[in-house]
Amino acid sequence: MSFTKKIVSLVSAASMASALVSAVPSVYAEDSSALLINEICTQNKTSYTDSYGKASDWIELLNAGSSAMDISGYGLSDDPAAGAVFSFPSGTVLGAGQRILVIASKEPSDGSELHTGFSLSKSGDTVILYDKSGNAVQTVEIPSLKEDETYGRAPDGGSSFAKMEATPLAENKSAVAEPVFSMTSGFYGNTDNLALSLSSEDTIYYTLDSTDPTTSETAKVYSADIPLYDRSSEPNVYSKYQHDNTAQSIILSTNYKASSALFDKATVVRAAAKSADGRFSPVVTNTYFVMPQDKLKFYTDIPVVSMVTDPDNLFDPDKGIYVCGNQFLEWKKNNPGAFKSEWDADNVANFFSKGKAWERPASITLFENGELGFSQEMGIRIKGASTRNSQSKSFNIFARSEYGDSKLNYTLLEDNVSKITGKKVKKYDSFSLRAVGWVDRMRELAVTDPLKKLDDLATYDSRRCMLFIDGELWGMYDLMEKCSDYYIQSNYDIPAENAAIIKNGELEEGTDADYDEIEDISDYCEKNDLSRKEAYEYVASRIDIDSIILHYCAGLYLGTWDWPNYNYMMWKNKGEPIEGNPYSDGKWRFGTFDLDYSAGLTYASFGGVQGYAHDSFRKMDKSVNDTPTTIFHALLDNEEFRNRFAATFSSFATDVYEPEKMVAIIDSQEQQYMPYMVMMSWRWNSGTPKKDYSGYSADETAYYHKELNTMRDFFRNRPEYAMKFMKEYLGLSSETAFLTVKADKGGTVKLNGSILSLSDGKWAGSLKKGDKVTVSAAPDTGYTFGGWTGAVTSSDTEISFTVQNDSVISCAFMRNSFEKGDLNSDGSVSVADMLLLQKHILGNQSFDEEIWNRADMDGDSCVDSLDMVLLRKKVIAGR
Repeated sequence: MSFTKKIVSLVSAASMASALVSAVPSVYAEDSSALLINEICTQNKTSYTDSYGKASDWIELLNAGSSAMDISGYGLSDDPAAGAVFSFPSGTVLGAGQRILVIASKEPSDGSELHTGFSLSKSGDTVILYDKSGNAVQTVEIPSLKEDETYGRAPDGGSSFAKMEATPLAENKSAVAEPVFSMTSGFYGNTDNLALSLSSEDTIYYTLDSTDPTTSETAKVYSADIPLYDRSSEPNVYSKYQHDNTAQSIILSTNYKASSALFDKATVVRAAAKSADGRFSPVVTNTYFVMPQDKLKFYTDIPVVSMVTDPDNLFDPDKGIYVCGNQFLEWKKNNPGAFKSEWDADNVANFFSKGKAWERPASITLFENGELGFSQEMGIRIKGASTRNSQSKSFNIFARSEYGDSKLNYTLLEDNVSKITGKKVKKYDSFSLRAVGWVDRMRELAVTDPLKKLDDLATYDSRRCMLFIDGELWGMYDLMEKCSDYYIQSNYDIPAENAAIIKNGELEEGTDADYDEIEDISDYCEKNDLSRKEAYEYVASRIDIDSIILHYCAGLYLGTWDWPNYNYMMWKNKGEPIEGNPYSDGKWRFGTFDLDYSAGLTYASFGGVQGYAHDSFRKMDKSVNDTPTTIFHALLDNEEFRNRFAATFSSFATDVYEPEKMVAIIDSQEQQYMPYMVMMSWRWNSGTPKKDYSGYSADETAYYHKELNTMRDFFRNRPEYAMKFMKEYLGLSSETAFLTVKADKGGTVKLNGSILSLSDGKWAGSLKKGDKVTVSAAPDTGYTFGGWTGAVTSSDTEISFTVQNDSVISCAFMRNSFEKGDLNSDGSVSVADMLLLQKHILGNQSFDEEIWNRADMDGDSCVDSLDMVLLRKKVIAGR
């Protein structure tokens, strides 16, 4: 493509094609400082359509000088290490005071439009301008931007940058600056003369009822400090919603009446500045917990989430997502005498409505240890199935670019780590707030804790928090991961665009072909005998065997009621396999979640026995023939699979849900969360909050303690019954005993001379009672053998014993102490370590957390080429 000398005229974006004209001045300025990166759009939706018909991002440059400039050879890049990725073609001239738009896309340039060859990230990026000699003359660090929000010079052509509305090829129009709060969101003692001041060059409008100050009838013009005090003694507003046969009922049935008790409250201040020309700034939302010290201590000992949204988004009859709404009343009118229970899948109500149309904007703020963790504008929806009809509803929370950042950059769950890198997950596209409103919800956190440690079974990490909505106490919630393509990326290092997910029989991510694949596998299982090696191996090439075994072991052992073809997930990588990533092989894997109806809860269908004595294998009757249980049924016809399943199931009794371990988990959770369980009950069951937050009397906790004891009894007694039912179902002899061998990373273990394959750090197999076995341990280089515990305690590397009952034996390997740079754990720092680091930097070698820390030579929490320089120096110095 050739260009003649051109002057770029100041024109509208719509007529950019005519911007390149042939009027040529005789003299061109050579001062590169006159050429400015003036405005950048990283999330264009409507501000500009390129010649390919796409809403591509763009970069505007301005000639701020008094003479025309020949900018041929000037370049742009988004990567400082790459140099100029794009260069202006020969003959490109920019007139004095005029501007040019360059499209940030990978499409080729054409005669009317220039394309950079690179795109920009909406979550923040860098743009560098290079002069004709290849020198970087300007660098602009772009923050995260909303849709059609830009980052530009304010004023136009000036030295400072600010977020603003998009004005491609026109003078920058500075956004109205947000009002500045004198106090950050946080916890404050209830002292006299505590007041909030706001400042802005424009007029400030604010509200104290969580409504939007740019549209609310209650908005006031700020003129004096806003007093801050403990509002808990003030009348409830949003907590008063109940069932009252109107469109604002929060449940469909008539069994909920709001408590008259006064619940704890925070002060929510929402403010926006309004310019002289009538434009508003973005709304700023802050939450202040002003309370006596005992209350502050109560809320300091647990994370607190403040969810703030215009109350109409929750309670308006037409658009409120928390109420049954006018659509329910209309349905009742047209269906006189009809009744729908909370279990009906086709319920007609606002809070049963799903999809993006029923998502509402909200400000989400998290406090930890009384300190501000994060505050971000996000989207909220009602979560769940039948629980949507509960008075304490659950929420899904979404980070979206239309609200601000498309990701939440925060360590939301401290113990949540990638299965591949071992590093903490520090970025989320979504999460859930699940109400802990019933006794069954107390089970989720306890029973999920051991499952998180199983590499081949996906589940959701979580922790408890207290939720306030629009400044009023809502109660205890589980803050937990949410199923999404990004969940697969952050947990399994699979690119989000390559994740296929089927959840509860519905396609969540992927294509119809992915869904059809599962149905095809199910059909194959129904029509073929999987006792045949060829048929079994075909299914094993499509389904991860360890994963499906763990999923069904969990559901059967826990006696999960709303299961097996519900509360499950299947996922796979539909892209190319990734070297070193075992989860990228294209096989379908399972996830298990929503385990509240388990671990001791009993139902009429249980036949009047305790939960631990219920034969959950009845759920495996051949009449349960929906996917994925059809696949599991067929696999059980194969002896190899049957033996693997039986051995793994035994490890749930002896290891995964070992009784005393589970009792300890339940004890810990009771001690930590009992005050908040009681508070949740008071909030939703007509209770009266106690003034003394230091503890609760025995009668107040008796109900919850009894239910927790039901869980303890379940885990103490379940092994005997579960193993009996499993052996009967599989037709195994009562003389069969199962041995589980556990081992730390750092060595190999042999059983009767054969090396064991230790999936998730353990092996399980069946033997006959009375069999004598020999196990031996050999530590890897850099590790030391630490001894045997469990069925046998010994410091000898090889031991023999007789198996009498189902038992567990554990082998300890301890990593030796290593210095920085010793990446192969051989006790020295050498060229071999440099080769490993080079592979890691190039993306061909993954490190676990400990080796990654040793590779971080400069301690900047990043492993890169700078660490290679320091490692090379250390190797040279050591020679």
